[in-house]
Amino acid sequence: MDAREAIEALYDARFFRMWQFYLAGAVNAFRHGGLVNYQVQLIKTRTALPITRDYMAEAERILRLG
Repeated sequence: MDAREAIEALYDARFFRMWQFYLAGAVNAFRHGGLVNYQVQLIKTRTALPITRDYMAEAERILRLG
């Protein structure tokens, strides 16, 4: 919280709020032993995306290669 202004100047207020949320989750996980984080994709039809998430890893690999 002491560096809020500097962080928001470098990034923005949204980033600061997300970082606070992340840190609160980390504190909770250490204090109470475990935290589960889910990622959900909402789509209009079942066929809009592949059944597995392999396409995400492939896209990341392509981005890393440049």
